[in-house]
Parts: sequence; C-alpha cells; structure tokens
Amino acid sequence: MIYLTKNYSANTSFIYNDYHLSLTTTQDQYYAQLYTGIKDVNLKTDFSYFPSSTHAVKVGFNYAYSTLFPSTTSAKIPRNGNINKPNLDSIERKYSSLLSFYVNDDITISEKFSASLGLRIPVFIKSDVQYLRYEPRATVKYQLNDATSVKAAYTIMNQFQHLVPSSTASLPTDIWISSSKIVKPQTSQQVAIGLFKNFKDNSFEASIEGYYKTMNNQVLFKEGAQSLQSADIDTKLTFGKGSSYGAELFIKKNVGRFTGWLSYTLSWTNQKFDSLNFGKQFPFTYDKRHNLSIVGTYDLNKRWTISGAFVFTSGGAFTLPTGRAGVYGDGSLYDGTYYDYSGRNNYRYRSYHRLDLSAIRHGNPKLFGKKYESELVISVYNVYSRHNPYFIYLTKDPLTKAISAREVSLLPVIPSISYNFKF
Repeated sequence: MIYLTKNYSANTSFIYNDYHLSLTTTQDQYYAQLYTGIKDVNLKTDFSYFPSSTHAVKVGFNYAYSTLFPSTTSAKIPRNGNINKPNLDSIERKYSSLLSFYVNDDITISEKFSASLGLRIPVFIKSDVQYLRYEPRATVKYQLNDATSVKAAYTIMNQFQHLVPSSTASLPTDIWISSSKIVKPQTSQQVAIGLFKNFKDNSFEASIEGYYKTMNNQVLFKEGAQSLQSADIDTKLTFGKGSSYGAELFIKKNVGRFTGWLSYTLSWTNQKFDSLNFGKQFPFTYDKRHNLSIVGTYDLNKRWTISGAFVFTSGGAFTLPTGRAGVYGDGSLYDGTYYDYSGRNNYRYRSYHRLDLSAIRHGNPKLFGKKYESELVISVYNVYSRHNPYFIYLTKDPLTKAISAREVSLLPVIPSISYNFKF
C-alpha cells in the first residue's frame, strides 16, 4: 500500500492463477474422460480517501482475463479395452474478460449508527456477448451499548464463471465454463441480520447471524449428457434456481496465553430445475447441514506454541440408483444395464471430521550479524487417521452379479516438518 498523502492511499495487486484437471475413470463397461481448467490474469487497483476519522471512501477497478478449457466424454469401452487419451490440442479454449468498477462509502452517522454503502459494476466481455450488471450492497450497524451491536446487510452479486458438477464420472469432478449467449450470468440476492457482542473489555467476542439467499440461472448438465466438448457444451446444460438459508454462531477468545475461536453453521441449500428430478426441489451437491470448526492456540513459553484445529461437516449429497434393469438385444451400443433413480442427490456421504495438531518453535538466529525471525513447525494432519469419504462408486460382483456401492477415502494421518524464516 502506498500513502499518497495524509488522507489518500493506493494499493495495486497482480495475481496469476493456473488450474487444470485431467482424469480418466472406468465403471463396468463404460469410461469417462474429463479435462478442465482455468487460467486467470488479474490486475486490481484500489484508492482510499479519508475525509475524517469517521468517514472513508474507497474506489477501484479490477481487470481479469480468463482462459477456460472444458471437455468431458463418456462412452462404452472399446472391445480391445484401449481407451485413447484426450487430445488436449483439440479442446477449444474459451476466452473472456471481466472489468469491474466499485465504490464504497463507510460513514459513522451518529454515536450509535453507522453504515457501509457500495456499488460494484462488472462488465463481462466475450467475443460474441457482453453483460453489464449492477451490484448494490448496504450494511447498517446500530450500537445498542458499548459492547453490543446489531447489523443488517443486503447484497446483490453476479457470477460469470460457473463450476458445474459433472454427471458422467463417479469421481467428484467439476467443469469450469463461462457465461455465453445461452449461459446467462448467475445472480443472487442475500439478506442477513446479526447480533454482535464483546465481553470483558473485548477479551471475548461472540456473534450470531441469520441469512437468506436466492440464486437464479443455476447451471447443471442435462440428464444423459455424455460427450461434452468445448464447442457444444452450452447445449448440454440446463438452468434453474436455488436458495440457501441458515444461521451462524461465532465465539472468539482474543487475549491470554490461550486464544482461539469456535464457529458453527446450520444451513440448507436447495436447487430446483424444471428438467431435472421431475421438477421437484433437491439438495445442492455441497449442501452440508452442520459445519463446525474449533481452533485453539496455547503459548507454552516464549519459544514454543502449540495449536490444534478440529473440523466437522455433515456429508454432502450425491446420487445413487435404487434399481437396475438389463437390456440385451443384438449387441448394439445400447445393450447393457440401465439404472433407476428415485431422485437427484438422494443419498448422503458419511460425516467428515478430523483433528490437526502442531507445535511451533520460534527463534531469532543471526545471519551475517543480523537477526531474523524463524519458525520450526512440527505438525500432524488428521491425527486419528479418520477415513473421510472422498467419493463413492458402484461395483459388480463377478460371481453373484450383485451391485454394491464402495467408498473411497484419501489423506490418512500425515506428519510433516517445515522451517520458515523472515528477513
């Protein structure tokens, strides 16, 4: 951050992201291939103006240039058993730009009342389409007393890049796609209200918030969509709406040798598509009813600090068949076993939980006559080696031909040692 004058400051950031996933899976007589990724080049500049100690105005802009390459294919395994690797050069890239301008005004109106008012204007640009959107947001705060306040917020948001769960693979894979003439930007509106309180001169703080969010232009693949190349992927999609609501509890201890926080969220997230699940509402893939995090840090002395983190989440939703039927005729592509589904996302994974522990030794060694800060970190991930579910797939017993679901777990207990230093 650069302070231009006493009342002005500026901050500029340059960010580059590169993510891709290539995957081939098989199940019974079928295979699925997926290749997806996203590259982002991002430039962001913010300017801040402070007219007084009770007033702050921020303006800025952000430019992002994105490259997406989505592709997935599902088909019957050839008779020779050889599955060709995807030709990455043949996958059409999707290019887009997003230019955003924003202004935000934080002002203390009176001793008890303050507000934060803002407007963001994103402009999405693609070769064949442009979208201009307005995103107003407002937060108001009323101070009940020195330690207690009430906040209310309203926000409109738009999303121009979409992460769509793939329905053609047993692995939990998602495909990145961008908005187009067919794929409209996702929009959401959220309202929230919360009670915030500090205890013992801010030694402790606690809050409880409730929220409700509506979402439009949600994106999923059509039923039965299989070969999804980048050139025609938009025609394989279907669109619907969603809603999310819940409550969040947060407690934090700020001072003392022991510090830490606890966060708990109770939430429901559902989607509704006219062309999916017979038009009935169903839970979102990442709908997780309970989400608990507990983090604690204890300073043994000036040299050593120990910390721990425990997380628990309810299992997400996924789809499993409830019946099957065999269709056999002249040996054509359509021969095989067909599955019957009672509903979309009709099952839940087991709950996810794990405990992580670490010990940190702080030091101030000398290098070339100058001291620098150092940390030796000894940590253990997933201390009790919980076999958390990662994905579930169907398998057939070669003798009885019975179908069963099998769960795959990743990342057991993992110890590690690292050394960090700062000049």
